[in-house]
Amino acid sequence: MIKEYSEKYFNYVNVLGREISSNYILNLSPVSKCFVYEEDEEIVGFILIDLFDDRAEVIDIAVSLLYRNKKIGDKLLKHIIEICKNKGCENITLEVKVNNQPAIKLYKNNGFKILSIRKKYYSNGTLDAYLMIRKL
Repeated sequence: MIKEYSEKYFNYVNVLGREISSNYILNLSPVSKCFVYEEDEEIVGFILIDLFDDRAEVIDIAVSLLYRNKKIGDKLLKHIIEICKNKGCENITLEVKVNNQPAIKLYKNNGFKILSIRKKYYSNGTLDAYLMIRKL
């Protein structure tokens, strides 16, 4: 079940975020929207976006290793796509490591296309990222 983020989920999100980066700390801005996925009374995934008037950007998405390949990331992504459509956004963008094939597949299956490559974007300038976009 997808729920809107509240402070009680802070520690759960940070633990999941450490699968993205070992020093992950959830950082919400005034335009941030975060949603968590709960299964079996446990927070097993989250998605963080920045939602502007005309566009949105996926900041982070993570699913617990034990719950991967259960369409949780897909459900979270579809949820924010609907929110962005209802808000009147023109598109959603995101960056993804060029070697993260499961994530790239997830994004492509949800209508995202590679727009460009951001050279040396990750890992202290050693790994490229794809900039992906989905028009709404």
